[in-house]
Amino acid sequence: MKSSLLVLLALFAASSPDRTDPNAKSKVASTEEVGDLDGYYTCKGMELGGKTYNGICVIAKKNEVYLVQWMVGVGSTFNGLGIRQGNNLAVSWAIPGEKGLVRGVNLYRIEAGPRLTGRWATLPGPGVMQSETLTFLKKLEQDD
Repeated sequence: MKSSLLVLLALFAASSPDRTDPNAKSKVASTEEVGDLDGYYTCKGMELGGKTYNGICVIAKKNEVYLVQWMVGVGSTFNGLGIRQGNNLAVSWAIPGEKGLVRGVNLYRIEAGPRLTGRWATLPGPGVMQSETLTFLKKLEQDD
């Protein structure tokens, strides 16, 4: 439990804007600017060792939480549950791995567009953060 808390704190610190950067505030959109995050996004990330990946991500708001689904590579689909606080979205997820269940957490900074830039880590895993960016494509279709 203690190591999970440390990972979350490290992810939060890494996704927070640099307070010494005078342009940092302009890079991060206010909650009012971005509004709802529902939609389809391109997903681009980098794993340990510099290996890149691409895919599609769908974000759907359900009351106070977000349901997130990633479709990465050939046939790799997994789901997560997210909560938003201001300009940050934290999403937990789990997928079956070769040696059992792999749990992960992503922490994104919400920017205008919307564009979500973030870091992610897994347990079990190498103990390092990896990067991912979600870029808005289009809104979800509304049910009739």
